[in-house]
Parts: sequence; C-alpha cells; structure tokens
Amino acid sequence: MSIPNKKVEIFCGTGGVGKTTLATSRAVNLAQNGKKVLLITIDPAKRLKQLLGLEDNDTGEITPVSTKNFYPEEEVSKELFALLLSPSKTLERIAKAKGLTNDLNNRILKVLTKPYGGMNEIMAVIEVQFHLEHGDYDTIILDTPPGKHFIDFLQATRKIEQFFDKSFVEIFKYLGKKVGTKSSPKKIFTKLVSTGIKKLLTYLEKVTGSDFVDLFVDAISFLYQTKDHFTSAIEFQKELGHKEFSNWFLVTSAEHHKVGEALHIMQGAGKFMHDDNFLCVNKCHKPFLDNWHPVDTELKLLKSTMLTKENELKTFAGKNFQRVLEFSEILSAKPCDHVTSLARGWNLLQS
Repeated sequence: MSIPNKKVEIFCGTGGVGKTTLATSRAVNLAQNGKKVLLITIDPAKRLKQLLGLEDNDTGEITPVSTKNFYPEEEVSKELFALLLSPSKTLERIAKAKGLTNDLNNRILKVLTKPYGGMNEIMAVIEVQFHLEHGDYDTIILDTPPGKHFIDFLQATRKIEQFFDKSFVEIFKYLGKKVGTKSSPKKIFTKLVSTGIKKLLTYLEKVTGSDFVDLFVDAISFLYQTKDHFTSAIEFQKELGHKEFSNWFLVTSAEHHKVGEALHIMQGAGKFMHDDNFLCVNKCHKPFLDNWHPVDTELKLLKSTMLTKENELKTFAGKNFQRVLEFSEILSAKPCDHVTSLARGWNLLQS
C-alpha cells in the first residue's frame, strides 16, 4: 500500500496500543529513506525518552538521535531529531523573541506552563507551527496525547481564537496602553470599565490580595504582547484540513480490541481530518498463529479463538476505515528491537 510522504504525520490513539513506539518507528523509517525528520511527542507519559535514550535535561530541546541505536550496522547515522514538548520552554522561546524574558518571573505563567497546567495543547500547536514556518525538516511527526487529550490538542487553536476574540478587546485596549509605558498593573486595573472584568478582579483582590491581581494583570499583559505567536498557530489547524499537507495514523491494537475507540477518536477529529488517514492495527498475532500447529485439543481451541477474534476486529476495521495497516506483535523485551522491526514493517507496506 502506497503511503505518500507529507509535511506532517500525526499519530493518535488510546493508551497502551503502542502509539509512541509506532510513531518512533515511522520517524526512523523516513530517516533511513533519506528524509530529515523531527519527532515531537506531546504525550505526557514521555515513553519517547526511553525509546530514544533521552535525558530529563533534553526536555524542550531539539536533540539529534542516532539511528545506529536501531541499525547498528550503519556507518553513518541518518538525520533524525526528537523533541519532548515543554510548555515552559516554548513560552521562554516566545518571550526571548519579544524581549520579554523578565516577564516570565510570574507565578501564574509558571503554573499555566507546568506539564498539567492547562496550556500543553496550545503550546504544542505553537511549537509545531514554529518549526513548520522555519522549514528545517522534510517531515514533522507528532506523537499526540492519548484519547481525549488528542481532541484537546486539535481544538487548541479554537481556544486561542476564543481567548483573543472581541470579548477581550476592552481589556486589551487598556493593556495596550501599558505596553511601552511605565503604567503599573494596578493603575490599569482601575481603568477597566468592563463590568464583568472589574467584578472578577475585585473578587480576586478580596480573596487573594492585591499582589495576586497584579500578577494576573501582568500575565494577561504578557499574553497580549505575544499574541501574534498564538494567533499564527491558527494557521496550523487550517493546514491540517489539506490533503497534501498531512497523513493521519490512528493506532489501535489487535491485542486490546480497541478499534471501536479508534473509530470514536476519528469521529471526534472529523472536522480536522481528511481522507488520507490510516488505521494501524498493532500487535497482530496472525503471523505467529499461522505458524503454530498445536496438537493438544485445548491449544487448538485457543488458536482458533484468537484467530477468530483478530479476524473479527480486522473485518470491523475494514468496514469503518478506508485503509488499514497491519503490524505484527514483536516478541522482544528490548524497546529498540520493537522500533527496528516496526520500521522495517513500514518498508514492507510500501512494496
């Protein structure tokens, strides 16, 4: 089955189906075939770190990965790079671009950019769009968060639009006066004429003290001054709908019988996804079962049951997905062996 090469390839699926391993194998395969590849993981489980031998201090930094880890016989490592997403690092890069690094010493911004602070998906979109605009890579592969978090990632640009929509024009109008002046956040706060905003900040001041209100207004001011970085990420969502731009790989597992969950994810992503999408059925046992010839009656029944269940799953997959890719279970305890075998599997699919 021919799989066209695109600028972006998105891997999604529920937890425990081998999504990260399969995304890594795809990145290795493309690098082996002469592409310069950036593999980004937004998955908080950070399994990519284990697979690629990355350290904690690599988080948020683009790190070259030696493909010799997977193909020891290679003389020269191919162009493969990995990035473990760090919302705080992304915000730091934005601040440097605007000369606002001193503004990052804000408790609210620090909380928002923690791994579970609520800005993971938005920062992921900004990070991807940044690398697309710079054009340093032939292909960017995204290992997305599992399940519902993947839908949150796709809807991140909608959150950006909502934040910067007309309902914030009034507060931005006053914050705009602060930009480039020495006006204090407290003075700006007293100028706010929007009843809803004023009530909210008044309540916050009573509950948390004026210091928190100043921090709140400063955080909003920072976001206002860097809003072009946020709004430019909206282009990423628009591009996702173009068939020539991206491939979508929904990963499920024959072992876990999660094709129904993959279908649910596809339906949830329907507004973003185009026809170039593939269902990857991982951990298929059929190649091993076909070569297993048990004599014992109970073992024969076990083989028959396993084959029946796997065939039923694949029949369901074929009815609900246009293109289905099958990957065999890898019988090895070493993660690198899994990646290597799956990377070779991608070549077989193309033949």
